[in-house]
Amino acid sequence: MEDLLVKLALGQKITDEDLENALYEVCDDVHSSCNSSCPINRLNGGEVPNTLPNNRGCDCFKNGKAMLKFIREIYSREKK
Repeated sequence: MEDLLVKLALGQKITDEDLENALYEVCDDVHSSCNSSCPINRLNGGEVPNTLPNNRGCDCFKNGKAMLKFIREIYSREKK
């Protein structure tokens, strides 16, 4: 997350990889409590998305790429 903030402060380009890493860090910090500190939990109405077969937890668990995809899908649905 610090690298992302430094890049923002310096006006540098933010890549998907930067976002994925920052999202992973958020999950790594809060995953055991899965609360509103997680953007996935917050965007999904206070619950973790659990749609994958044989999954007993969050579809995005410690997966920054899946988290970024989920966020973009939520926002694209809201724009329609």
